[in-house]
Amino acid sequence: MGRYLFTGGKVYTASGRRPFCQAIACVGKRVIAAGSESEVAAMVDDSFERIDLAGRALVPAFTDSHIHLAHYAMSLANVELDGSSGPEEVAARVARAVESARPGSWIVGQGWNKNTWPGGALPDRSYLDAVAQRNPVALFSKDLHSLWVNTAALRIAGIGLDTPNPEGGEIVRDDDNRQATGILKEAATALIRRVIPEPACEAMAAAIEKAQSELHKLGIGAVHNMDGAASFEALQLLRNTGRLKIRVTQSIAKDNLDDAIDLGLSSGFGDEWLRVGPLKAFADGALGSQTAHLLRPYEGNSRNAGLAVASKEEMAELVGKAVLAGISCAIHAIGDRANRDVLDIFESVKAESAQRRLRHRVEHAQLLHPEDVRRFADLGVVASMQPVHILTDIPVAERYWGRRSRWAYAFRSLSKSGAMLAFGSDAPVETPDPIRGIYAAVARKQLDGTPDSGWYPEERMTVEETIRAYTAGAAMASADELTRGTLARGSFADMTILSRDIFSTPAAEILDVRVAATVIAGQFVFREGI
Repeated sequence: MGRYLFTGGKVYTASGRRPFCQAIACVGKRVIAAGSESEVAAMVDDSFERIDLAGRALVPAFTDSHIHLAHYAMSLANVELDGSSGPEEVAARVARAVESARPGSWIVGQGWNKNTWPGGALPDRSYLDAVAQRNPVALFSKDLHSLWVNTAALRIAGIGLDTPNPEGGEIVRDDDNRQATGILKEAATALIRRVIPEPACEAMAAAIEKAQSELHKLGIGAVHNMDGAASFEALQLLRNTGRLKIRVTQSIAKDNLDDAIDLGLSSGFGDEWLRVGPLKAFADGALGSQTAHLLRPYEGNSRNAGLAVASKEEMAELVGKAVLAGISCAIHAIGDRANRDVLDIFESVKAESAQRRLRHRVEHAQLLHPEDVRRFADLGVVASMQPVHILTDIPVAERYWGRRSRWAYAFRSLSKSGAMLAFGSDAPVETPDPIRGIYAAVARKQLDGTPDSGWYPEERMTVEETIRAYTAGAAMASADELTRGTLARGSFADMTILSRDIFSTPAAEILDVRVAATVIAGQFVFREGI
């Protein structure tokens, strides 16, 4: 059992009564004291290992409030396409993967982004057919809402001239011959996903085990997992074999809701390592694919206002069913129309939700109409957001949302209204690195430091407010605030030590901050230079 005393730095407890102190001590998996050095010294003896923070900041371990854990884990071994300059470079990367692949095996990758390519046009299957005739290829876009495949993949999925668009999705076709181009959007991606062989449970568990070590290096001690049943099965295997070293709140996919209800599962069931969380469902698409559902059409395209993945009536029925079963809801909504519709639905179940103490969430909440900002606080709905998207979304939002971007990533406005914020990454869409997320929320600039004055700087957050959203806010979102997200007597000893005092670090230097150590349940799971 570890016994540690940390002194000599800035301790951020994320507690409203005493957010900062000088020292903290833990025994086993719990914090026993946090306060001044003299106060905490009175609670320890010579058996404690004394660790000098040497001016560093110690904060509650970060929580990633929105991560696709299995996708992130598997992405570490897939073809990485982020940063590719165009379809030609993507094809070259796929060609290298084909060289070492068995004939007939799937080539899977992710990260291509047409919005950063010259011209910004969607690619087609001809690029992939040229380098992969014997291997089916499936490449997820950066936002995971579009899929680019080759002819072999279309053939395996049985997608032909007569295949209809599924509800809430699109098989993109050539205007002249109606042939599938190789691009599938939103719900249509399921036509390919279902024929890609899933890894065995042990293989997925091993990938997640490796991924959790990477997350520890980033100071992350807990995640809210937005992947589905196969991921949950692998996590249970890790938990049952003592290999799960990160706290997981597991969402329930829409397709699994009836099974969860039949089993009598409700949000909060589980233990300190693995718990059942909210229903996860989609109201719309994404900015990158121009499928986020908007109140007005996209700039430059009067025929496109995005895509409702499910009708408002269907979503209301789904949410109502979950609430009656004691299951909270986390609904993906990016466009201002989708956010308004989801807030309307949450308003319709406000009384029933309060009776069951359910906290609902809007996942992403990227673009809001100003009239809807206050509704998050009024309804007690969590804004589960990912600041790291700002690093790549600024030019895309300006291009497609125009002046509406004033209300994109409206962190400050939501916070001032009293809304609860919980921050995450959406990995593998973006890096899970919280330091980059903190920089994005505080500076509201791209990695190159532009724009100089920040993108709508009136929506900037302070470092403390941002870290609170990665810690205490995240714990509130999953109803874990009694034991997680803050550092107080009796809370779990989940802590991250940073390389410097981030609270006094200029915004431009935040990206230089590194994680020096991560402690989960009173044990070092990552330690470097301390």
